[in-house]
Amino acid sequence: MNTTTTRTGLTDLANIIGAIALHASTDQQRYCLTGIYITAKHIQATDSYTLGRYTPAEPITTGEPALINARELTTALNNLTKAAKQYRTAQTSLTITGDKWQLTATTDDSDNPQTIGTYNGQTIPAEFPNSQQLFDLAKPATTPFEPTGINPEYLERLTKTSRKISKTAPLIMATWQTPQKPIIFTTTTETGQLEQLLMPQRINQ
Repeated sequence: MNTTTTRTGLTDLANIIGAIALHASTDQQRYCLTGIYITAKHIQATDSYTLGRYTPAEPITTGEPALINARELTTALNNLTKAAKQYRTAQTSLTITGDKWQLTATTDDSDNPQTIGTYNGQTIPAEFPNSQQLFDLAKPATTPFEPTGINPEYLERLTKTSRKISKTAPLIMATWQTPQKPIIFTTTTETGQLEQLLMPQRINQ
């Protein structure tokens, strides 16, 4: 049985998960899209309309990937963040063993760390879509620009996600090819890079 452990600052993890969770589906009929997918390189989510992928500067984990319900994970992190307000800093450990996950927050004291709280849950028994194929499609433009539309609701989601990662780093439209290919928006900070994917809309002229 494989065990995956992710350890990072509580505030950092809460901000990253909270941002990526904006891309997860809330439709329980599509439960494979209601989760946040954590791998050795990325934290990502998609509802099939937009996709968010965060790549930290330091590896997240060397263990097996896991798909965790976005609502459950964000609720756990929000509650732990509230409980940790009385402490100067706090660390979190996200441990995944088989089909179970455990999130624990502790005080950032190497000599005598105190447990702030622990949450447990089960991973989603489903396969996350192959997002890399979509990113591979979104290459820099090689054709003249065509008038292209973007759903304003989805664009607002991308902006909110970016601001959760950083309130000062710009949201950059990194690629555009044709109205049939996805657009990638990036936000880069010292601690990692956020990539968001959005399908454009063709404008009939």
